[in-house]
Amino acid sequence: MYEMHLGEATSGPGPVWHVVARDRSATLCGRPLLPAGGSDTDRHCLPCMSAFHAVMTGEAP
Repeated sequence: MYEMHLGEATSGPGPVWHVVARDRSATLCGRPLLPAGGSDTDRHCLPCMSAFHAVMTGEAP
């Protein structure tokens, strides 16, 4: 199972949504998460979304 959590952006200011495996505390791209209660955003982490796509389509190593 995967969840979305706010974390630091890989580029640019402000938070983005990252993909996190439920049994792990790290994002799929390795960026840190923000403390609970962070601000909301419509932006998503492209490296996380690409990794998630690869896992879901069976393309991940």
